[in-house]
Amino acid sequence: MACILIAATALPGHVAPLLALSQHFALQGHEVVVNTGSAFREKAEATGARFVPFRSAIDLDHRDPDKHFPERAKIAPGLPRLVFGLKHFFADVIADQAGGLRDILREFPADVILTDAMFCGTLPLLLGPRHARPAVLSVGISALALTSADTAFFGSAMPPPANAAARMRNAMATKFMQQSMLGGVQKYFNDTLARLGCAPLPVFLLDALGTLPDLYLQLTGEAFEYPRSDLPKTVRFVGPLLAPPTESFTPPHWWADLEDGRPVVLATQGTLANEDLSQLIGPTLTGLAGENAITVATTGGPPVEAIPVPLPGNARAAVFLPYDRLLPKVDVLVTNGGYGTVNFALSLGVPMVVAADSEEKPEIAARVAWSGAGISLGTGQPKPEQIRDAVRQVLADPRYRLRAQALRADFARHDARREIAAILDDVVATKRGDAPGHPATPRDQRASA
Repeated sequence: MACILIAATALPGHVAPLLALSQHFALQGHEVVVNTGSAFREKAEATGARFVPFRSAIDLDHRDPDKHFPERAKIAPGLPRLVFGLKHFFADVIADQAGGLRDILREFPADVILTDAMFCGTLPLLLGPRHARPAVLSVGISALALTSADTAFFGSAMPPPANAAARMRNAMATKFMQQSMLGGVQKYFNDTLARLGCAPLPVFLLDALGTLPDLYLQLTGEAFEYPRSDLPKTVRFVGPLLAPPTESFTPPHWWADLEDGRPVVLATQGTLANEDLSQLIGPTLTGLAGENAITVATTGGPPVEAIPVPLPGNARAAVFLPYDRLLPKVDVLVTNGGYGTVNFALSLGVPMVVAADSEEKPEIAARVAWSGAGISLGTGQPKPEQIRDAVRQVLADPRYRLRAQALRADFARHDARREIAAILDDVVATKRGDAPGHPATPRDQRASA
């Protein structure tokens, strides 16, 4: 059996997929240690893993970021807030994340370190000598951000170029973005790493996070990502990491209403960006109030009473409902573009309307539109009539559901837990057949070929 160290950025969307893997590995008999924020201790220990919290200096509560970074609330959404987040949420914690990993590795002989794609505490290890660290596998929990000649720069939310002129335009825009718009972020990361005695990042930050790990495991099907002729061979598409079937569920009293023949529309803002339900849930309920459809709103944490509009007669609401029970009844999903939610819906062939303007969510919305499985509204604060018109369009045009069903078929070829477990077993077996402390990986094998 293997010793697996899981390290995760202390945000629900980053932690949840890795805890699902933790549970799978523990059930297989592997020894697992989970390193993340204390807020996730109970959930981590419930997977069968031993929990080690982040060092106290970075063990902050993700539910109130403005308490720890009050200046963030004054920064406009978009690029300025992205720059702030990259510097202060990810670069500033590298020293303590890396130190925490070193502390664990002194007494836990990990064969593999498994992280989410934005966990930067492994960078000092990855920039150091290969023989001095375990294998490092990164899990892509959002849209693939790697630079490519075949895509626009990540963050533009633009579809792949259609001709040579568009490719040239994208190449120039990518260079400008990396050197000018985010050049200061790159320097900030390199200065942070230099203070730790590390070499600078060999490539642009987002590319380094995707290519420095020994393997990068993308949690979706290949059909839901832009084609890249220059995709690194270390990137593997392993399919979405879906929640296991719900064993116990007491339906709300209105559950039978979902079977009365009317289309069902689900509105959700996920489990993180739900502090202001007037951004999406409120406009959806208002926009669909007069429609011949049932609208279900899930708040993802806040009480139902936090919904800022009166529930229309055709609306139902709950804090949480298990997606494996609810989504098979849904005709259209209205979402702010969380990667896990979008992939879950596509795994069941549900088309969607996406309203996204924060973090990397516009890129996810763009992929929904590019794939043909839904409509991107191009805003995170849509008007009720925008949502109403988009939902009508998705319901009326069967091509959206057909494309969503095609993605479902592509996703069905995968079982993320089993594929990742098989990859991990192969990495561990290769390591143990090599010299101690020198785990060979596909990258090593190509380099020596």
